[in-house]
Amino acid sequence: MILKKALLCIMIATLLTGCWDERNFKNTKLILSMGFDKGEDEDLIETVSIASVEKAAMGPIEENIQVISTGAMNVTDGRNKIDYTIPESFDPSKVKVVLIGKELAKGDIYQVLDKFYREPKSNLNATLALADSSAKDVLSFKTEEFKRVSKFIGGIIEGAIASTHASGENLQLICEELFEPGVDFTLPIIKADYENGVIKFDGLALFHDDHYTEKNIQPEDTTLLMLLLDKKGKIARITRKISEEEEGNGNVSVNVMKHNRNIKLNEKGGELTADLDLSLKVRIMEYPKNHLSEKKTIEMLNKELSELLTKDAERLVEQLKEANSDVFALGRRAHAYHPEFYKKVDWDEYYPTMEITPKVKVKIQQYGVVN
Repeated sequence: MILKKALLCIMIATLLTGCWDERNFKNTKLILSMGFDKGEDEDLIETVSIASVEKAAMGPIEENIQVISTGAMNVTDGRNKIDYTIPESFDPSKVKVVLIGKELAKGDIYQVLDKFYREPKSNLNATLALADSSAKDVLSFKTEEFKRVSKFIGGIIEGAIASTHASGENLQLICEELFEPGVDFTLPIIKADYENGVIKFDGLALFHDDHYTEKNIQPEDTTLLMLLLDKKGKIARITRKISEEEEGNGNVSVNVMKHNRNIKLNEKGGELTADLDLSLKVRIMEYPKNHLSEKKTIEMLNKELSELLTKDAERLVEQLKEANSDVFALGRRAHAYHPEFYKKVDWDEYYPTMEITPKVKVKIQQYGVVN
């Protein structure tokens, strides 16, 4: 019986693969946030934020944050040089935030992303963002509330996504848009506000192909752009000033409950145009003038908001065309549904001249608990 049990245990043991790819964290330094800036003579400046936990013999556990920067020829060279300055090996597999400095982003950002895509242990869910100044300045910023800057920046971006200010592009999603023609993307801008002692979301950076266009969407316009892109977070609040010539003048704030976005391409007379329709069903969040129980007031607000948001959408479209940033992926749609037209034009030259007509229709469905 004992011999049978021993043989059974041996047979089972041969079927176990074990942890062949085991990595002991005690032998590594986890990098939770990284940043890249343009250096002198086209060199790269790589900055990392390292969190280490220490426990005294008699006392609480303390987390220490160390920020290290180094000049390098490329990302791999930077990692090697940082390895020289830390007691354990460099491990970026848990990176949460990757920041790219503004000057570096004006060139090809793929030069700093290539390493992440080739490394099998890279965290492709890491958030990618643009630093308003330099990535080093943002990662070196310290606050009393959040000592771990990666958690602070990550929280800001998560909040921007939830409130329909940003789309939440990560390394994996950006990869597709970098290589596919006819589609561009935006990145959230992170700014170190030294005057107020905070790091904040400061709008969206517009990209074309693999580089920053140096054109931005201001924070107050990002919600409308996200809705036009058919990307809504948990909440989507919009505030506009109603014309003083109307009876119901004043400021009104609404929360978008439901939205429907539709894009239609039309080919006629050798030209391609686009209709961009957005329908919003909203709830009144604030309207001091009240009178919301009156039908004419609701009709007036629906009409005013529709006209105001349509004008804002037209302005946003012009900004996108000026930056040559095809974030609506009209080029991809043209290639799929109008292939002959797409073949005969240079899309990079055609898109900025293309007629794009946005139209926003607002319908108030809820007025709040006060009539």
